[in-house]
Amino acid sequence: MQKIKGKLQFMGWFNLPWKLVTDNGEIDLWPIVNKFLVSLNGKNAKHEQERNCYTLTADETSEFRFKYIPGEYILLEKANGSGMFNVYAYLEDALVRLSGRMVEIEIEDEKQLKFTADKSEEVFGVYFIGDGNSCDVPKGAEQTICKISQEDCCVFLTVGAYGFSCGKFSGSAARALLDRLAKGNIRASRIGNCVLLGRKEK
Repeated sequence: MQKIKGKLQFMGWFNLPWKLVTDNGEIDLWPIVNKFLVSLNGKNAKHEQERNCYTLTADETSEFRFKYIPGEYILLEKANGSGMFNVYAYLEDALVRLSGRMVEIEIEDEKQLKFTADKSEEVFGVYFIGDGNSCDVPKGAEQTICKISQEDCCVFLTVGAYGFSCGKFSGSAARALLDRLAKGNIRASRIGNCVLLGRKEK
């Protein structure tokens, strides 16, 4: 099994390279991940997404078969009957949430791919507020954590009618912000390493 540790700088599925900053320099994760996806193609498999982890595993007992067509789709599809999981959507969502954080990646050819956040890293926690998918930025954190108007401002800091919010866990909006960063179309320059702690009522 291969294990790699470093800070993930994921900026979108098609924004290559997928950077992992390690103690020994930058690694492009895309060829490694793509090789695994190819090796799993056609095998029975399962996946699991947690708040700070994503795992894709070959499993002969699973009723779902892995189908990978590069550039088109990545699916877990029921071998008999209807039903499927869009692995592309789940994996990309996990990578966006983990981007900016220290992670450990475990790769076992044709068996398992796992992304896990480093529990020892000190990170700032945010909460979903109410029924929405944006997170409240506590008063003062826009300066100390998000670093508004500073050179290393976080790309996920947004401001609206109700004040500052964090968009890292907002799905399509987060992916759009990372895409702008990859293309140099945003003034902010840093992918914050904040973690989602859950949901609070308004």
